[in-house]
Amino acid sequence: MKTRVCIAIFGQTMAAALALGQGLPPGPMPVPTVNVGPEVAKKALNPTPSSTAKNKSQKTTIGTNAISVKASSPSAYWIDLVDVDADGVEEDNQFLFDKRRGMLYTYRYDNYQCADGKSENGDVLMGIYAKGNPGGKPVGSGWFVVAVKPGQCGEKKAGLFGCHFDATGKPTTCGTASVKEESGELEVSVKN
Repeated sequence: MKTRVCIAIFGQTMAAALALGQGLPPGPMPVPTVNVGPEVAKKALNPTPSSTAKNKSQKTTIGTNAISVKASSPSAYWIDLVDVDADGVEEDNQFLFDKRRGMLYTYRYDNYQCADGKSENGDVLMGIYAKGNPGGKPVGSGWFVVAVKPGQCGEKKAGLFGCHFDATGKPTTCGTASVKEESGELEVSVKN
């Protein structure tokens, strides 16, 4: 009987921990974040330029010196007006679709939220799992990373911060971040 009670308590504790967002604390995010809107998942289902897209070409990288990602091979690149962050404004976004990885990358200079709620502007890079990605990740899930300059968000020196997010755009794991060049994936070290 005691064993069953302990197992039941342990099970309820684990369920409660999972309900809190895979280890994220309730309340404000501990790192700078961006809003991931529903257009992200839509683009992942059909990672192609619109009829009004500009600068269509092939490229191997996207981003800036502060944050960038290198594709596995020359990949479709374009600039399109898309409301990626669901703020009601379509902004120019650079896109790079790495078909081999099944990743749609997007870069823009835009606003992001600091942990204290203050808004800042900077480089924002996202990696979104597209339909048919070889890892079998949910379409529309992915990651984002922001480049924070000294003095922004209370940081004394420049740094990269990011989150993985689920297919609804909800952040799941956040912290200091780096983009792994060999895989095009985001590595996150949880910030406590």
